[in-house]
Amino acid sequence: MKELLGRIWSPTYAQIDLKNVTFYIRDGSVPPNEIEIKIGEGNFTYTENYEREYRLDRGRLDEVRDGDEQPMDVVFDFVWDYIQGTTGTGAIPTVEDALKRRGAAANWISTDDDQCAPYAVDIIIDNDPDCVVDTPLSQEVITFPDFRQDTLAHDADAGSVACTGRCNAIEPTSIRQ
Repeated sequence: MKELLGRIWSPTYAQIDLKNVTFYIRDGSVPPNEIEIKIGEGNFTYTENYEREYRLDRGRLDEVRDGDEQPMDVVFDFVWDYIQGTTGTGAIPTVEDALKRRGAAANWISTDDDQCAPYAVDIIIDNDPDCVVDTPLSQEVITFPDFRQDTLAHDADAGSVACTGRCNAIEPTSIRQ
């Protein structure tokens, strides 16, 4: 019974040290254009949002129903060690270029199937801890699809970029290897 409980209550995602992460911003072309970012310091958070409708019966809570789907919030703030990329132009876009489809990323294609919708990219976190040995969950790839930035802040003194935005999805996808 103890073994069964351990599997039921195991965490959905492993704890992630961003120093072990490769961060990707990828467009919707085939093969995709992408930039690969090795993070030095920073933080990455996301929030899954759920709308619930509570109905009353004579002033008392009675029923709960799911409301409309809500987009997932994503926030990242980091200083990178290096950026490299694969694009058709040979030039490597900056984070800002990739998020805004400008400069070296001007020809990138949105990941959203609706090409009339605002431009979107996929954010991918590839967590590959280098100190974990003989662990079945040593690598995890988490994809945040159809991300659009709402704010983009820069700290020239710290050399960092901070971004908040939302994904046109209710939750990320995760693959463990």
